[in-house]
Amino acid sequence: MGTYLTDLLRLESNGRSRIVTTPADWAEKVADIRRRMAPVLGRGAERVPPLAYEGHEEVRCEGYVRRLVSYAVEEDERVRAYLLVPDAGSTPTSLARPAMVCLHQTVPEGKREPAGLGESDEKAYAHHLAQRGYVCLAPDHVAAGDRIAPELQAYDTSAFYRKHPGWSAVGKAIWDAARAVDLLVSLPEVRADRIGVIGHSLGGHGAIFAAAFDERIRACVSNCGLTTFADNPGRLAWARDGWYVYLPALRQRFLADLPAPFDLHEMVALIAPRPFLNISSLTDTGMSVSDRALVELATQALGVWRLLGAGEDFAAYFHDRGHSFPPESRALAYAWLDSHLMT
Repeated sequence: MGTYLTDLLRLESNGRSRIVTTPADWAEKVADIRRRMAPVLGRGAERVPPLAYEGHEEVRCEGYVRRLVSYAVEEDERVRAYLLVPDAGSTPTSLARPAMVCLHQTVPEGKREPAGLGESDEKAYAHHLAQRGYVCLAPDHVAAGDRIAPELQAYDTSAFYRKHPGWSAVGKAIWDAARAVDLLVSLPEVRADRIGVIGHSLGGHGAIFAAAFDERIRACVSNCGLTTFADNPGRLAWARDGWYVYLPALRQRFLADLPAPFDLHEMVALIAPRPFLNISSLTDTGMSVSDRALVELATQALGVWRLLGAGEDFAAYFHDRGHSFPPESRALAYAWLDSHLMT
């Protein structure tokens, strides 16, 4: 049993507890985690519509072309995104190249920031990665950018919950990320077996959610996006009753000081054995974190990757530079992605 988190390598079944020692045991644990997550994530859209992909504008940038595109995520909902396609000379000889879903932080401008059109070059990772040879898709998150509902402020999810009262914003983020991957794999410029996801803050945990539920995502980088419910006095932020509401099913449990049915170290573990890099600030001012639980999370997660024969594909980097994506973190993130997707 972990000090702060439940033991990833222990399976509770039919009132009995046993240690997870084989990949087959781990498959049982994964099924158990998903079972406990399902009621909290909720149910929303049932049918996957055709993408109905459209291009709206095209701008030549240094090393790539930036296209404003749109596609269907639900039958009655379209998302706008920036698609950054590198020049042919910026990659190896193959015409198809690795691709990245680039998820933005909690900024009203949404997709513009990772595409290099915001105020922060630090968060312009779609722009940076396109210049390294990746096809990058930067979509708007629900209630951000072009998806802000009329008469509501950015990240007010009330319109979403009126439409989908039995879903959650996290479940919706997982769905929307899968549609982003659907678009990428449909493009002739993209290698379908070399797709990754990256994000900072809101985009950081969005990257984890996406990779946990979509095995087409072959590598994941989360920057300042990971926390835990355990040992976290700010966990109620994950179950607010207004503005951006993540997981409403957890609110009554947290108000009653009860544990959640799952914690985010289990979400991380669903990514295994695919490559995952977590970058966290232990002095994060942008979200509530427990430095003790985050360190334990990394140790426990490494055990899962090792069990599956992929210990070299898990990494964690901790710093004390606040809620940021500083140059050394970006250098690590981009080199990590290159090592797993560019080969």
